[in-house]
Amino acid sequence: MSGDKRSRTGMARVLIAVVFLAVPIPPVSSADSTVSSGALDGMSFVGKLGPSGEALDRDDILFFRDGQFWSKGCVLCGFQPGAYFARHANGGIEFQGVLESIERGRLSYSGTVRDGRVSARINWRKDRWYWSIDKAFWFEGTLGEGIEASSAEEAARLASVADSAPQDCRL
Repeated sequence: MSGDKRSRTGMARVLIAVVFLAVPIPPVSSADSTVSSGALDGMSFVGKLGPSGEALDRDDILFFRDGQFWSKGCVLCGFQPGAYFARHANGGIEFQGVLESIERGRLSYSGTVRDGRVSARINWRKDRWYWSIDKAFWFEGTLGEGIEASSAEEAARLASVADSAPQDCRL
């Protein structure tokens, strides 16, 4: 193959790749997906939190309202309410969401609500230039009857004024 023909073949491949990358991929519409926000809105779960594989030794309440979720204990540690996404699956509602704190990192929740009970895995990640925290926790609770959640805005306000090392924060 001559150098001129190789050059044209190479250019054709580049052109095809550029055209492929330039074609927009249509977004998935909500009708195409079982994922939604707000499926757990209005629910609160009273339970206990603890390091993965250890005893659940800390009282906590997990709130869902207006497409946001937050933990009473995590708000005291400066974690802001975050959006959550849920889907109906396996006879329950599976959810995921992230709570973030400027000072303390991020908590990634993944859980299931079934028959008035919640079970969630939580990963706490905080990166620093010289070391990182990467710890696993879990939360189990039951539907809290009559527990009224404050608004996500009120929880965010409480998180923003939380002491950087409050007595009640035991992560």
